[in-house]
Amino acid sequence: MRQPGKLKNNRIWFAINTIGLSAALACLLIVYLYARSELSFDRFHLKSDRIYRVTAEMKYGATTMHPARVSGDWPEKLMEEKPAIESMVRLVPFRNAIVKIGEVNFYSEQAFATDSSFFSVFDFKVLAGNARHALAQPGRVFISRRLAMKYFGSVSILGREISLLHQQAPKPKVYVIDGVMEDFPANSHFHAELLTSFSGDADRSAWAYTYFLLKKGADANKLRNSIQQKWKKDARTKDEAWILYMQKLMDIHLFSHKTREIEKNGDIRSVFLLVSGAFIILLIALINYLNLSRVRFISRIKLMKVKMIHGASRFTLSKEIALESLIVSLLSIMIGLFAAERFGKSMGISVLSSGRLADLIFIALGFIAVIALLSILPLFSSKISTDMKATRMTGGFFQFPLVLQFTLSIIAITGTLVLNRQMNFLNSKHPASQRDNMIVIAENPWEAVQRYGLLKVELLKNPAVTSVTAAMEEPGGDIIDLCRFTMEGVEKKENQAINILTTDSNFFKVMGIKALAGTTDLGFIPSQEWESAAAELSTLRANDSSNKSKIAGLELKVGMVRDKYILNQSALKMLGIKRPEDAIGKRFRLDFFLPELFPEGTVVGVVPDFHYTNMHSAEKPLAIAPKEMFNYCFIVCIDPGQHEKAIQAIAKAWKKINPGFPLQYEFIADSYRKVYAGEYSQTRVLSIFAVISILLASLGVFAIASFNMQCRTKEIGIRKVNGASISEVLILLNRDFILWVTLAFVIATPLAYYAMHKWLENFAYKTGLDWWIFVLSGFLALGIALFTVSWKSWIAASKNPVDALRYE
Repeated sequence: MRQPGKLKNNRIWFAINTIGLSAALACLLIVYLYARSELSFDRFHLKSDRIYRVTAEMKYGATTMHPARVSGDWPEKLMEEKPAIESMVRLVPFRNAIVKIGEVNFYSEQAFATDSSFFSVFDFKVLAGNARHALAQPGRVFISRRLAMKYFGSVSILGREISLLHQQAPKPKVYVIDGVMEDFPANSHFHAELLTSFSGDADRSAWAYTYFLLKKGADANKLRNSIQQKWKKDARTKDEAWILYMQKLMDIHLFSHKTREIEKNGDIRSVFLLVSGAFIILLIALINYLNLSRVRFISRIKLMKVKMIHGASRFTLSKEIALESLIVSLLSIMIGLFAAERFGKSMGISVLSSGRLADLIFIALGFIAVIALLSILPLFSSKISTDMKATRMTGGFFQFPLVLQFTLSIIAITGTLVLNRQMNFLNSKHPASQRDNMIVIAENPWEAVQRYGLLKVELLKNPAVTSVTAAMEEPGGDIIDLCRFTMEGVEKKENQAINILTTDSNFFKVMGIKALAGTTDLGFIPSQEWESAAAELSTLRANDSSNKSKIAGLELKVGMVRDKYILNQSALKMLGIKRPEDAIGKRFRLDFFLPELFPEGTVVGVVPDFHYTNMHSAEKPLAIAPKEMFNYCFIVCIDPGQHEKAIQAIAKAWKKINPGFPLQYEFIADSYRKVYAGEYSQTRVLSIFAVISILLASLGVFAIASFNMQCRTKEIGIRKVNGASISEVLILLNRDFILWVTLAFVIATPLAYYAMHKWLENFAYKTGLDWWIFVLSGFLALGIALFTVSWKSWIAASKNPVDALRYE
């Protein structure tokens, strides 16, 4: 006679538990190390609790700008005025500097000019050179170990020379190597590989990432409030008063999402999201183990009672059960470590070489202890005399855990659907993001920008290149340049400004953006030679008005040009213009510091908010003007059928026109994709977590269903003898599971809605949380549960009723 609920030689129990626990442990290890790394950023600095990054929120009418950098000499004046400030460090980025070492040219996005106080504020290790007197003289540079070893083969290279070309500088500058620094740790919010001394006062007041080191005991909030009160008092208008922010160094990586961040930061919400995903998987695996421990306990309960009759205590039995669980625990730990090491690398995490051996041992011991506790829990929570009579799975002991499992699984499925839908939504909104024939050459140096016209002509000679255009910013970048303006029919408000985007004349045509009113076809626009003459004329009139003959010559060259402007919908909203047609033909002028370069013109077109930049923040009011001298990003469209030929043509033309500069390009889809790299990584990881969670829940349901069918074998036989059909038996056996999944859906829906609503707050533009997403998640969970249970139900319902009646 067979014992009800006995699994075949415990193989199913062992396999399901090992799979579930090892998967849960792998997820736990990966997410633990990831979260620990994210939370450790910048904490290695000895003075990290006294270092603050200074930023300012600037308001221009309806437009607000809050970059991660500040400009001007006011931070230096504050340090002189405020005794609480011990020291200051500024980092002025070179923005895709061209570095020349010997005969090798390459781009660097991690080159900065900085103060001599850098190594006294930040604790980055210096391998060669004097950290105390570093960068005290002009024309000096510190380079990273990586660059030193790659291009010199040694760190003993003091006195050697390299040249650096700033993106906006007309010619490179030679620097003497003053020292070599260790490569910055991964958990630093910036990773400089080149640090130069300042060349002059102009560099010191340029846009810079600025950090204050406060004296011990200084109150940062008190200091900020005193500065803010003075600014408010000195401001002529309410809008003119900037808002000062002093952000803790350790908070930058996870809590700062300003424009022009020094590097792409993480997000504390992402950490919570991944931790929640790992917690869901761990909880499902533990619920499975607890349920199966209960099943195994019931299947062995007669043996337990015999042992107790012969004098064994519950404590003795619990030690025996705990030792048995040790095999599952150890095997799960070995498989989990292997899986975590294998799959953790996709997140840049190496579990075994993380340097956290003590943490891993602690987690493993805790894991073993929890599994042992869950193994013996049925022994202490059951009355053996009652459980011997268990014939079917009733009561909340099994029902509650299964409902909880599917609640968590539905939340995971919903989260995955929403994340994928949001990323698809973002891609669909960006112009030309779906095109695979558009190449972006971004952040070009000043000299290459001045040769854009020559490059364009050269590229269009090749039939593999279909069109070429340019813009001030690259796709997915930040547009932060602001300018005051005047417009016919619009009341001029003090301190009101609009964002500027300069483009080539064919930009909208190439990007496939159509006008809501007017036109985007700008026709003839002034040449780069005209732009240079207009800029020079503006400079002479402002600084050297006595040179009348040169001014007259430039006036003749510049002539009476009228500019052509295009506005976006957000600009119309800011201006109070309801219909796009009403803006067409209105006189418009930017109050630019080089007035001749942006002469008065007319609005010739209105375009929709075309989301050329990233969509973490709302679309800005834009005035788009055709100007080539500010267009640092080139966009080249190629014939998809001549891909390799087009790439070769671009490389050849680039080398001919810009022989001193390396060619660096990417496809437009990658330009947008890198902006959302963190979100894509989250989506990928949580998708894996959702699959694992539903798989584990299904394994648990399969095991419990197997036990339930065995307990009800005799009942099924009696019903079939009395005329029940297979379909009626299937409905009987599946009914409880359907009710449990339905209850899980009811519980999971509001929780999933709240969690996804909070995550979508990361974006100014987001997909809707439509009802069908939650219904689909519920149906997926129900379908998987029914598929899992129905297999066992069909086997039980199809058995010969005579065999069923002989059971037991």
